[in-house]
Amino acid sequence: MDRPQPASSNLMDIHERLVADILTRYRTLMMLATIQSEGERINEKPEAMAITGISMKMEFDGLYSSVKELLALSRKMKELWVFGALGKDPGHEAKDEQIESDVAKVATLLGEVEASGMKGLAEKYGGTWEPLVDEPVPGAPPTGANAPAAPGAAPAPTTETPGQVRA
Repeated sequence: MDRPQPASSNLMDIHERLVADILTRYRTLMMLATIQSEGERINEKPEAMAITGISMKMEFDGLYSSVKELLALSRKMKELWVFGALGKDPGHEAKDEQIESDVAKVATLLGEVEASGMKGLAEKYGGTWEPLVDEPVPGAPPTGANAPAAPGAAPAPTTETPGQVRA
């Protein structure tokens, strides 16, 4: 019977509770380990040593289980972050589309600015400027920017200039 996934604030509350429990158990273990070295108490009796030993065993078992729970929580948070809804807001797809649209507009504007600059430079020296267009050779497999990319592959880097100057 699976419960619905807790909200991220609940996950952080659980995380903080587990860290506090681990620190408390560690502190208790250190106190129990040094109880026999206290000056004024008589702690060398077998009964006191047995009680201390049993208490240390119980605290260590609790510490071990808290660490296991913390590791399981960490794994769960990573899974939710990578595969689930943790860190995503409901409108993330709309935001992604808006970002893609904005990037396309900026790329177009930068291309126009560069084209204008190249055209002005070419005309200054008596030439003309036209954008470089990759034209496929008939019968040859596509290469460079016209080649289909393998699924999941990054686009191939190009060494071509965005335009050419003709004199």
